[in-house]
Amino acid sequence: MTSALLDTVAVLRVLLAPKKLSAIARDVLQGRGLALHYSAINLWEIGIKMSVGGYRDLEIPYDWQVCFPVALQELRATRLEVEPEDCRRIQDLPFHHRDPFDRMLVAQSLERGLDIISPDRSFDAYGVRRIW
Repeated sequence: MTSALLDTVAVLRVLLAPKKLSAIARDVLQGRGLALHYSAINLWEIGIKMSVGGYRDLEIPYDWQVCFPVALQELRATRLEVEPEDCRRIQDLPFHHRDPFDRMLVAQSLERGLDIISPDRSFDAYGVRRIW
């Protein structure tokens, strides 16, 4: 069984705007021949983004910190915590991309052998398999 990690854009689209998922991502998520994961980093990134004005194209619920984890659990997505090995892996990553949230998602993906569900092509430079 394949395992995949949702990036933050994918988390938001899965929960709030599923029509904005690519056809491939939608098929993979509906077929569910994979173990699905999200990261504590996704929640941290959402919190940071909300602190500077939020998302222009999405209506984020006021209590997102409660309802997003519940909704992801209902989708049978498992939350990944940041482990020391993930932090160490970042040290060795080349700087193809400087976004610290994405770099941690790459590190978690590489450490655990996970694909990444994301529209962001910058993940491709790290050698992770990107589903979109």
